[in-house]
Amino acid sequence: MKKKGRIWRVFVVALCLGSVAPAWATGDAEALRLMEQVRHSLPDVPLSLDASLRLLDSSGRPLKTVSAEAQLTRTDDGSVARYRILDAFGSVRDEMSITLGGAQANFAYATGDPPESAPLPDLFASIAGTGVSWMELSFSFFWWEHPRIIGSEKVANRWECQIIALDCPPEYESGWSEVRLWVAPAYGAVVRGEAWRDGRAIKRFEVLAVRKLRQVYMIGDMEIRDFENGTRSRLKVGRLEMISPDYTPEQLQELYAPVVW
Repeated sequence: MKKKGRIWRVFVVALCLGSVAPAWATGDAEALRLMEQVRHSLPDVPLSLDASLRLLDSSGRPLKTVSAEAQLTRTDDGSVARYRILDAFGSVRDEMSITLGGAQANFAYATGDPPESAPLPDLFASIAGTGVSWMELSFSFFWWEHPRIIGSEKVANRWECQIIALDCPPEYESGWSEVRLWVAPAYGAVVRGEAWRDGRAIKRFEVLAVRKLRQVYMIGDMEIRDFENGTRSRLKVGRLEMISPDYTPEQLQELYAPVVW
């Protein structure tokens, strides 16, 4: 896996676990540095993509599939993401614009086609019955304050990770109490995430595949497990396009280069 270039290495597939070690004595300072490294790995060019949100049965077969599209734009201190959930006819059902940067995210919600401003929904609730929430789509917890290292763990017998805990901001405490992220310092990548409430994990997010567009790495297939109701969901990315004058049309065609981790 190449370390060069600015690439979005947000999640990498995690297959098995090792033992948990004590937190570092310099945990807070190191956690701040690692989370800054994760944020700097976000794409620095605009991206457009199509995706699907799928609710699965116990055998992994889709029970429900909802189409979505997104545009991602990098800013000086964060990013702006616009997600659209489509109905069966391809019209916009829901739109969420998320400004990331600083200590918290700014969410703006709209419904209909064309979208019209509407009250913000529950960010932790399932989107259109898919089991995937706006909070998981946004990755806004990468910007939460006061990260701390609570241990270390070897993931997939391959990645030495620091486990970083971040308390949920007061305005979001009705959903989660904290998020735990497994960060591989060698790559600036989060390889696993868990949402916690009342002292136990209630959700886990893991990526099963990544996509490569030039030097940008993007989630290709992420599984979300809800430990409270036993559901499984998948976020699968289809079309991925770089919107940038810095690349030629020929370069923009290189969407499906194989990725070796």
